[in-house]
Amino acid sequence: MARKPESALHKKLKDNLPNSLITRLENRVGVGMPDCLVALIKARFVMIELKVVERGKKVRLSPHQISFNLKHGMIGMPVWILVQHHPKGTTKRSEIRLLLYHGKQAQELFEQGTDLLPVESWALDAVDWKHMHHILSTH
Repeated sequence: MARKPESALHKKLKDNLPNSLITRLENRVGVGMPDCLVALIKARFVMIELKVVERGKKVRLSPHQISFNLKHGMIGMPVWILVQHHPKGTTKRSEIRLLLYHGKQAQELFEQGTDLLPVESWALDAVDWKHMHHILSTH
C-alpha cells in the first residue's frame, strides 16, 4: 500500500533529524494541532505541521491550523510548518525542496504559498539535518 506523502515526510524527518524523538500526533479532539511532537534531546519540545505541495504553490492549511500556529507562534512557542515542495515541472529529486516556516508565518503561508520566504530551505537530497535541529532548538 502506498504511503500518503505526509507520512513519507514524517518518516524522513524521524529517520534523519539527529538527537530527537518524534511522535506523530493523530488528534481528533484538538483540531489544528500540528502533526508531530518533537523532543529535541537536551533542548526542548517543538511541534511541526507537515505539508506536501506536489502541484503549484498553495499550502493547504485549515483555518484551525492557521489559528493554532499563529496563537502559539505569536507568544514565542516553538511551532513550525515543514513543507516539501515539488516545483512545477520538477523531474529530478534534487529539485524538490524542504521549506521550514515558523508558525507565526501561517497566515502569510496560506495566502502566499511557497512564494513566502521560509526561515530555511534545503534541497530534499541535501538537507542539513544538524542545521535543522539547531534552528528548531534555538528559535
